[in-house]
Amino acid sequence: MIRKLFFAFMLMTVAVAYGQDRKFLNPQLKFSAEYIPEVKFKNDTSGGKLSMMKAYAGFVFPVISRRYALTNDLTYKSLVLLMNANTNYTLPEISFLENKHQFLSATAGPSLIFNSGNKNTWLAGFAAGIAQDVNILSEISIRFTGHALFKRKVSGNFSYHLGAVYSYVYSRPALLPLLGCVIRTSDKSKLKISLPVSVSFYYKTNEFDMLSVFIRPDGDQYIFSGYNEPLFAGNDPLSLRMRYRSFKTGVSYEIGLSNRLLIKPEAGLAMNRSLTFTEGAISDKTNFFKSDLQSAPYVKFAFRILLGDTRWKRNGDNFLLNDERLDYYDLDDPTKL
Repeated sequence: MIRKLFFAFMLMTVAVAYGQDRKFLNPQLKFSAEYIPEVKFKNDTSGGKLSMMKAYAGFVFPVISRRYALTNDLTYKSLVLLMNANTNYTLPEISFLENKHQFLSATAGPSLIFNSGNKNTWLAGFAAGIAQDVNILSEISIRFTGHALFKRKVSGNFSYHLGAVYSYVYSRPALLPLLGCVIRTSDKSKLKISLPVSVSFYYKTNEFDMLSVFIRPDGDQYIFSGYNEPLFAGNDPLSLRMRYRSFKTGVSYEIGLSNRLLIKPEAGLAMNRSLTFTEGAISDKTNFFKSDLQSAPYVKFAFRILLGDTRWKRNGDNFLLNDERLDYYDLDDPTKL
Protein backbone atom coordinates (compact mmCIF):
# COMPACT_ATOMS: atom_id res chain seq x y z
CA MET A 1 0.00 0.00 0.00
CA ILE A 2 2.78 2.44 0.95
CA ARG A 3 4.63 1.60 -2.26
CA LYS A 4 1.51 2.29 -4.35
CA LEU A 5 0.97 5.61 -2.62
CA PHE A 6 4.60 6.54 -3.20
CA PHE A 7 4.42 5.79 -6.92
CA ALA A 8 1.11 7.66 -7.18
CA PHE A 9 2.70 10.68 -5.54
CA MET A 10 5.68 10.54 -7.91
CA LEU A 11 3.41 10.30 -10.95
CA MET A 12 1.39 13.29 -9.75
CA THR A 13 4.58 15.28 -9.19
CA VAL A 14 5.88 14.50 -12.67
CA ALA A 15 2.50 15.26 -14.24
CA VAL A 16 2.30 18.62 -12.47
CA ALA A 17 5.90 19.49 -13.33
CA TYR A 18 5.57 18.74 -17.03
CA GLY A 19 2.06 20.11 -17.29
CA GLN A 20 3.14 23.63 -16.39
CA ASP A 21 3.76 26.48 -18.78
CA ARG A 22 7.47 26.18 -19.55
CA LYS A 23 7.33 29.64 -21.11
CA PHE A 24 7.22 31.11 -17.60
CA LEU A 25 10.02 29.44 -15.63
CA ASN A 26 12.60 26.89 -16.63
CA PRO A 27 14.65 24.33 -14.76
CA GLN A 28 18.19 25.61 -14.59
CA LEU A 29 21.73 24.78 -13.61
CA LYS A 30 23.90 27.39 -11.90
CA PHE A 31 27.69 27.42 -11.53
CA SER A 32 30.24 29.91 -10.25
CA ALA A 33 33.89 30.22 -9.25
CA GLU A 34 35.40 32.93 -7.04
CA TYR A 35 38.86 33.96 -5.87
CA ILE A 36 39.98 36.30 -3.07
CA PRO A 37 43.76 36.86 -3.05
CA GLU A 38 46.00 36.54 -0.03
CA VAL A 39 45.90 39.37 2.53
CA LYS A 40 47.26 39.82 6.04
CA PHE A 41 45.42 39.60 9.32
CA LYS A 42 45.18 42.95 11.03
CA ASN A 43 47.28 43.51 14.17
CA ASP A 44 49.07 40.18 13.68
CA THR A 45 52.82 40.58 14.24
CA SER A 46 53.48 36.98 13.10
CA GLY A 47 52.44 37.84 9.54
CA GLY A 48 49.37 35.58 9.31
CA LYS A 49 47.66 35.55 5.91
CA LEU A 50 44.46 34.26 4.33
CA SER A 51 43.37 33.63 0.77
CA MET A 52 40.18 31.91 -0.39
CA MET A 53 38.79 30.08 -3.40
CA LYS A 54 35.15 29.09 -3.81
CA ALA A 55 33.20 26.95 -6.26
CA TYR A 56 29.44 26.59 -6.47
CA ALA A 57 26.92 24.40 -8.29
CA GLY A 58 23.14 24.57 -8.02
CA PHE A 59 19.98 23.19 -9.56
CA VAL A 60 16.53 24.80 -9.59
CA PHE A 61 13.47 22.86 -10.68
CA PRO A 62 10.01 24.46 -10.98
CA VAL A 63 7.60 21.82 -9.69
CA ILE A 64 4.80 24.32 -10.28
CA SER A 65 5.17 27.30 -12.61
CA ARG A 66 1.76 28.67 -13.39
CA ARG A 67 1.01 32.19 -14.51
CA TYR A 68 -2.16 33.72 -15.90
CA ALA A 69 -1.86 35.86 -19.03
CA LEU A 70 -0.86 39.49 -18.69
CA THR A 71 -3.58 42.07 -19.23
CA ASN A 72 -3.24 45.56 -20.65
CA ASP A 73 -2.50 47.03 -17.21
CA LEU A 74 0.14 44.30 -16.54
CA THR A 75 -1.83 42.63 -13.75
CA TYR A 76 -1.42 38.90 -13.36
CA LYS A 77 -1.61 36.00 -10.94
CA SER A 78 1.11 33.45 -10.47
CA LEU A 79 1.99 30.40 -8.40
CA VAL A 80 5.53 29.06 -8.29
CA LEU A 81 6.94 26.13 -6.32
CA LEU A 82 10.67 25.56 -6.75
CA MET A 83 12.93 22.79 -5.54
CA ASN A 84 16.43 24.13 -4.88
CA ALA A 85 19.67 22.19 -4.42
CA ASN A 86 23.03 23.89 -3.89
CA THR A 87 26.60 22.85 -3.17
CA ASN A 88 29.51 25.12 -2.21
CA TYR A 89 33.17 24.15 -1.98
CA THR A 90 35.45 26.54 -0.10
CA LEU A 91 39.24 26.28 0.07
CA PRO A 92 40.83 28.79 2.45
CA GLU A 93 44.60 29.07 2.78
CA ILE A 94 45.26 30.03 6.43
CA SER A 95 48.97 30.51 7.08
CA PHE A 96 49.02 29.67 10.80
CA LEU A 97 47.35 26.25 10.39
CA GLU A 98 49.41 23.12 9.85
CA ASN A 99 46.98 21.52 7.41
CA LYS A 100 44.90 22.61 4.46
CA HIS A 101 41.20 22.55 5.21
CA GLN A 102 38.42 22.14 2.68
CA PHE A 103 34.83 23.01 3.49
CA LEU A 104 31.69 21.64 1.91
CA SER A 105 28.27 23.22 2.33
CA ALA A 106 25.14 21.83 0.74
CA THR A 107 21.45 22.68 1.05
CA ALA A 108 18.19 21.42 -0.41
CA GLY A 109 14.62 22.54 0.02
CA PRO A 110 11.55 24.16 -1.51
CA SER A 111 10.65 27.82 -2.07
CA LEU A 112 7.19 29.18 -2.81
CA ILE A 113 5.88 32.35 -4.47
CA PHE A 114 2.23 33.27 -4.68
CA ASN A 115 1.01 36.44 -6.35
CA SER A 116 -2.68 37.20 -5.91
CA GLY A 117 -2.95 39.76 -8.70
CA ASN A 118 0.23 41.82 -9.09
CA LYS A 119 -0.38 43.81 -5.90
CA ASN A 120 0.40 41.31 -3.16
CA THR A 121 3.08 38.61 -3.28
CA TRP A 122 3.96 36.07 -0.60
CA LEU A 123 7.38 34.40 -0.66
CA ALA A 124 8.66 31.62 1.59
CA GLY A 125 11.47 29.09 1.58
CA PHE A 126 13.02 26.39 3.70
CA ALA A 127 16.26 24.40 3.37
CA ALA A 128 18.18 21.75 5.27
CA GLY A 129 21.88 21.26 4.81
CA ILE A 130 25.41 20.97 6.11
CA ALA A 131 28.50 23.19 6.30
CA GLN A 132 31.63 21.48 7.51
CA ASP A 133 35.21 20.41 7.08
CA VAL A 134 35.49 17.52 4.61
CA ASN A 135 37.86 15.78 7.06
CA ILE A 136 34.92 15.08 9.39
CA LEU A 137 32.07 14.46 6.99
CA SER A 138 31.37 11.29 8.96
CA GLU A 139 30.19 13.56 11.79
CA ILE A 140 27.46 15.29 9.78
CA SER A 141 25.43 17.95 11.57
CA ILE A 142 22.23 19.09 9.85
CA ARG A 143 21.27 22.76 10.02
CA PHE A 144 18.27 24.70 8.73
CA THR A 145 17.66 28.04 7.05
CA GLY A 146 14.53 29.75 5.80
CA HIS A 147 12.68 32.95 5.00
CA ALA A 148 9.18 34.42 4.79
CA LEU A 149 8.37 37.65 3.01
CA PHE A 150 5.38 39.77 2.03
CA LYS A 151 5.62 42.19 -0.87
CA ARG A 152 3.14 44.91 -1.80
CA LYS A 153 3.23 46.64 -5.16
CA VAL A 154 2.02 50.19 -4.63
CA SER A 155 2.50 51.28 -8.24
CA GLY A 156 4.50 50.44 -11.33
CA ASN A 157 7.36 52.46 -9.87
CA PHE A 158 7.37 51.36 -6.24
CA SER A 159 6.86 48.30 -4.06
CA TYR A 160 7.80 47.49 -0.48
CA HIS A 161 8.46 44.21 1.31
CA LEU A 162 8.84 42.98 4.87
CA GLY A 163 9.45 39.67 6.56
CA ALA A 164 12.24 37.65 8.18
CA VAL A 165 15.11 35.38 7.22
CA TYR A 166 16.94 32.76 9.30
CA SER A 167 20.45 32.55 7.93
CA TYR A 168 24.17 32.11 8.58
CA VAL A 169 25.13 34.97 6.30
CA TYR A 170 26.52 36.94 9.26
CA SER A 171 28.67 33.91 10.25
CA ARG A 172 26.32 32.62 12.96
CA PRO A 173 22.67 31.54 12.97
CA ALA A 174 20.44 34.58 13.24
CA LEU A 175 16.79 35.42 12.72
CA LEU A 176 16.90 38.74 10.89
CA PRO A 177 13.94 41.03 10.23
CA LEU A 178 13.71 42.18 6.61
CA LEU A 179 12.44 45.54 5.46
CA GLY A 180 12.91 47.04 2.04
CA CYS A 181 11.56 48.38 -1.21
CA VAL A 182 12.00 48.34 -4.98
CA ILE A 183 12.06 51.72 -6.72
CA ARG A 184 11.87 52.02 -10.47
CA THR A 185 14.31 54.86 -11.19
CA SER A 186 13.84 54.93 -14.98
CA ASP A 187 12.43 52.83 -17.79
CA LYS A 188 15.66 50.79 -17.69
CA SER A 189 16.72 50.80 -14.05
CA LYS A 190 15.60 50.11 -10.50
CA LEU A 191 16.95 50.27 -6.95
CA LYS A 192 16.31 47.36 -4.61
CA ILE A 193 16.83 47.62 -0.85
CA SER A 194 16.43 44.69 1.57
CA LEU A 195 17.86 45.66 4.94
CA PRO A 196 19.93 44.24 6.55
CA VAL A 197 20.95 41.87 3.74
CA SER A 198 21.44 43.81 0.51
CA VAL A 199 21.25 47.02 -1.48
CA SER A 200 21.36 46.65 -5.28
CA PHE A 201 20.97 48.85 -8.32
CA TYR A 202 20.01 47.24 -11.66
CA TYR A 203 20.33 48.73 -15.12
CA LYS A 204 19.23 46.94 -18.28
CA THR A 205 21.73 47.86 -20.98
CA ASN A 206 19.61 46.15 -23.63
CA GLU A 207 16.81 43.59 -23.94
CA PHE A 208 18.98 40.70 -22.78
CA ASP A 209 21.80 42.11 -20.58
CA MET A 210 21.80 43.74 -17.18
CA LEU A 211 24.35 45.61 -15.08
CA SER A 212 24.09 45.57 -11.27
CA VAL A 213 25.94 47.32 -8.46
CA PHE A 214 25.49 45.97 -4.93
CA ILE A 215 26.58 45.65 -1.32
CA ARG A 216 25.71 42.59 0.74
CA PRO A 217 27.04 40.42 3.60
CA ASP A 218 29.03 37.31 2.74
CA GLY A 219 29.72 34.87 5.54
CA ASP A 220 29.17 31.41 6.93
CA GLN A 221 29.92 29.09 9.83
CA TYR A 222 31.58 25.71 9.34
CA ILE A 223 32.16 22.73 11.59
CA PHE A 224 35.97 22.63 11.78
CA SER A 225 38.29 19.65 12.16
CA GLY A 226 40.86 20.32 14.88
CA TYR A 227 42.70 17.03 14.39
CA ASN A 228 46.47 17.41 13.89
CA GLU A 229 46.29 21.14 14.51
CA PRO A 230 48.67 22.16 17.34
CA LEU A 231 46.88 25.50 17.69
CA PHE A 232 43.76 23.66 18.90
CA ALA A 233 45.46 20.95 20.97
CA GLY A 234 43.52 21.97 24.07
CA ASN A 235 40.13 21.98 22.38
CA ASP A 236 37.58 19.29 21.57
CA PRO A 237 38.24 18.57 17.85
CA LEU A 238 34.57 17.69 17.27
CA SER A 239 33.06 20.86 18.73
CA LEU A 240 35.16 23.45 16.90
CA ARG A 241 33.63 25.90 14.46
CA MET A 242 35.14 28.39 12.05
CA ARG A 243 33.28 31.58 11.26
CA TYR A 244 34.06 33.80 8.32
CA ARG A 245 32.36 37.16 7.84
CA SER A 246 32.69 39.94 5.31
CA PHE A 247 30.76 42.45 3.25
CA LYS A 248 31.01 42.56 -0.51
CA THR A 249 30.54 45.57 -2.67
CA GLY A 250 30.92 45.15 -6.37
CA VAL A 251 29.57 45.21 -9.88
CA SER A 252 28.29 42.38 -12.06
CA TYR A 253 27.10 42.17 -15.63
CA GLU A 254 24.67 39.47 -16.69
CA ILE A 255 24.91 38.68 -20.40
CA GLY A 256 22.43 36.52 -22.29
CA LEU A 257 24.51 34.69 -24.87
CA SER A 258 21.47 32.75 -26.02
CA ASN A 259 17.98 31.79 -24.85
CA ARG A 260 19.61 29.12 -22.69
CA LEU A 261 22.98 30.43 -21.55
CA LEU A 262 23.60 33.44 -19.32
CA ILE A 263 27.03 34.43 -18.04
CA LYS A 264 27.81 36.91 -15.29
CA PRO A 265 31.32 38.20 -14.53
CA GLU A 266 31.63 40.01 -11.22
CA ALA A 267 34.35 41.99 -9.45
CA GLY A 268 34.46 43.95 -6.25
CA LEU A 269 35.90 44.45 -2.79
CA ALA A 270 35.53 42.18 0.25
CA MET A 271 35.68 44.41 3.33
CA ASN A 272 34.97 44.40 7.07
CA ARG A 273 36.29 40.85 7.17
CA SER A 274 36.96 38.65 10.17
CA LEU A 275 37.92 35.06 10.95
CA THR A 276 36.78 33.49 14.21
CA PHE A 277 37.21 30.12 15.88
CA THR A 278 34.77 29.06 18.56
CA GLU A 279 33.92 25.97 20.58
CA GLY A 280 30.50 24.80 21.75
CA ALA A 281 26.96 25.36 20.51
CA ILE A 282 26.41 26.71 17.00
CA SER A 283 24.71 29.83 18.36
CA ASP A 284 27.35 30.52 21.03
CA LYS A 285 28.67 34.05 20.63
CA THR A 286 31.91 33.44 22.54
CA ASN A 287 35.18 32.67 20.77
CA PHE A 288 38.76 31.85 21.69
CA PHE A 289 40.29 33.30 18.51
CA LYS A 290 39.24 36.28 16.45
CA SER A 291 41.16 38.41 14.00
CA ASP A 292 40.10 41.03 11.51
CA LEU A 293 41.35 40.88 7.95
CA GLN A 294 42.44 43.54 5.55
CA SER A 295 40.05 44.34 2.73
CA ALA A 296 40.75 42.51 -0.51
CA PRO A 297 39.58 42.60 -4.13
CA TYR A 298 37.78 39.57 -5.49
CA VAL A 299 36.70 38.22 -8.85
CA LYS A 300 33.84 35.87 -9.62
CA PHE A 301 32.45 34.27 -12.74
CA ALA A 302 29.00 32.68 -12.85
CA PHE A 303 26.78 31.19 -15.51
CA ARG A 304 23.30 29.69 -15.80
CA ILE A 305 21.96 27.12 -18.19
CA LEU A 306 18.21 27.12 -18.75
CA LEU A 307 16.64 23.77 -19.56
CA GLY A 308 13.38 22.86 -21.23
CA ASP A 309 11.20 25.11 -23.40
CA THR A 310 12.64 28.64 -23.62
CA ARG A 311 10.01 30.26 -25.81
CA TRP A 312 9.20 32.79 -23.09
CA LYS A 313 11.67 35.62 -23.72
CA ARG A 314 13.62 37.20 -20.90
CA ASN A 315 13.07 40.74 -22.12
CA GLY A 316 10.03 42.95 -21.58
CA ASP A 317 8.87 45.68 -19.24
CA ASN A 318 7.54 43.36 -16.56
CA PHE A 319 11.03 42.98 -15.06
CA LEU A 320 11.22 46.69 -14.42
CA LEU A 321 7.62 46.79 -13.23
CA ASN A 322 8.52 44.80 -10.11
CA ASP A 323 7.85 41.40 -11.59
CA GLU A 324 11.11 40.42 -9.83
CA ARG A 325 11.98 37.54 -12.09
CA LEU A 326 15.39 37.53 -10.43
CA ASP A 327 13.78 36.46 -7.16
CA TYR A 328 12.22 33.39 -8.72
CA TYR A 329 15.65 31.95 -9.40
CA ASP A 330 17.55 33.18 -6.34
CA LEU A 331 15.31 32.39 -3.41
CA ASP A 332 17.88 29.93 -2.06
CA ASP A 333 20.20 32.87 -1.31
CA PRO A 334 18.89 35.26 1.40
CA THR A 335 21.17 38.06 0.22
CA LYS A 336 19.20 38.17 -3.05
CA LEU A 337 15.78 38.68 -1.44
